[in-house]
Amino acid sequence: MNTKGNLPPSGRIDVALIGCGTMGIANMNEIMKDGRVRVTRTCDPVADSPAYGYDPDWSKKFRGGRIPCMETVNAFYKGDVCRAVADWREVVADPSIDAVLIATTDHWHAIIAIAAMKAGKHVFCQKPLTMSIAEGRRMCQVADETGVVFQVGSQQRSAAEFREAAELVANGYLGECRSCTIGLCPPHNDSHGNGFPRDARPRRELPDWWKLSAEEWDMWQGPAPHWEGNAFVPGIHGPMVWRWNDRTGNGCLPDWGAHHLDILQWALGTERGGPVAIENVTSDLAETADAVFSWPCLYQFDVVYADGFRATVCDAKTAGFNGLRFHAPKGDLFVTRGKIEKPAHLASWTEADLLPGEKHLHRSRGTHESDFVDAIFDRAWEPACPCEVGHRSITIAHLANSCIRTGVTAIRWDAVRETSDNAAVNARADIERLNGWELG
Repeated sequence: MNTKGNLPPSGRIDVALIGCGTMGIANMNEIMKDGRVRVTRTCDPVADSPAYGYDPDWSKKFRGGRIPCMETVNAFYKGDVCRAVADWREVVADPSIDAVLIATTDHWHAIIAIAAMKAGKHVFCQKPLTMSIAEGRRMCQVADETGVVFQVGSQQRSAAEFREAAELVANGYLGECRSCTIGLCPPHNDSHGNGFPRDARPRRELPDWWKLSAEEWDMWQGPAPHWEGNAFVPGIHGPMVWRWNDRTGNGCLPDWGAHHLDILQWALGTERGGPVAIENVTSDLAETADAVFSWPCLYQFDVVYADGFRATVCDAKTAGFNGLRFHAPKGDLFVTRGKIEKPAHLASWTEADLLPGEKHLHRSRGTHESDFVDAIFDRAWEPACPCEVGHRSITIAHLANSCIRTGVTAIRWDAVRETSDNAAVNARADIERLNGWELG
């Protein structure tokens, strides 16, 4: 295992994919292009399902699960180099595996990542990184103790438009930029074209198209509360719907906040710290179907920093866009995926215009996945989004969600001690893990 920079004799690392749905498949396909890597395991309780991904057209039957992923890998390498397993613990215990790609449901991230790091494996973990602030702090502690490379799947850090926007803000090119509006993408693909409601009321037997044994179904649910009779609840367990309830996911706020709040922190230079307050919190939680389990769709809050900078964060419907809009007297700067709009005085500005003494932010040499591999082979190279950075970004979303859940409209936040001035919010610093699963 390559934890201290000693590479295998082959000069290649063996990687396992844990979580074989949409994002796992995307990460796997990207990392296989890197000749320094060989994918040798695909792992998921789901063996083979036509309903395991983003495709909103049910008739297209997106095929996911450990078997299709294994077949894709073996076809790529033109040989039987990859094996499919159902239990992630088998991957973690395998000394031949050097690194893991974790793209499971959110509620599994911390448990699997911590176990993998303790086994000396490098970790690429999808966002949202955690289900709670306490999970993030523990993950950062283990990452420091083990010395493994850890990359959070906040891939916007490896995109040129977001880096350029962050550098313009960080270096003062916008002038007196004291505020920002951030629109976060609303829930999408949460019914997968199959009419699954986003609530916890309908229950039924485990559907045939998921093809899970009783043991595999228990593994998929893992530390989350199991429904009475171990029932399948479409509004909790259905394809992609799992993101929008508080048993297996974090809701739309952390789902996209993990991206855009991360860019905010990057631009402000607070990526290893955080704000001093969350204020003016509102939401439609009371109007959300089965609010005990679901997260709000509409929300708004302010993120306030020590120097007075204020970012207003809301759903994309309220903002009118999905992205970040930095406000300045000479004109706003707007950035979203694949697009940056600069004020007139910066229209011709490029990153080549940065001066040697100015802040040059991290430049991934290739994709977000290859940036992870670069850090494994070159231990002087820090990946684009290390564990601490990802934890600090998602903390903001967790704080806002905690305020929404407890009916609190404002808190003061101590980013050093990672505690607020509100007991109800502090009580939500961690989640309960059930069925014998512990954080590690």
